[in-house]
Amino acid sequence: MPTPPTPDVPGPTGGYRNAPTGVPPYTGPPVPPLPTLDGTLVVDFALLGKAGVDAGNAADSMSTAWTALSAAALFGAAPWGDDPALGQGFDQVFAQPRDDLLKAVQALPDTLKHLAEALGGAHSTFRSADEHATELAASFPSAVPGGA
Repeated sequence: MPTPPTPDVPGPTGGYRNAPTGVPPYTGPPVPPLPTLDGTLVVDFALLGKAGVDAGNAADSMSTAWTALSAAALFGAAPWGDDPALGQGFDQVFAQPRDDLLKAVQALPDTLKHLAEALGGAHSTFRSADEHATELAASFPSAVPGGA
């Protein structure tokens, strides 16, 4: 019996996505440093507002992505070309994960819109609470004579 050929990829498989490497490093925007908190609630209004806007923009982008993805998946070429034996077998295995992916991507814009609305609501609530707290603090008489 002939021996099978050795793999072209050196080393063991089973790493990140079956490649012999580790998980790729995070290269996104830097995470803002967190202040040391002792039971204090700190809200960065600018970042909270931006997060809501970003989630809304992502929802719009995902709507466009779903349209392109569904068109490519549902109306593109048949799997594996015109080979009926191989193509149909592949399609039977591929169809369910494809449909699951399309359903998930289709639901993502609504999920992101709800997230954007929730972030906007949190932004408004925290901003209003901050304004009320400032008004309340200004209404107290100063403990120091002549102080502000």
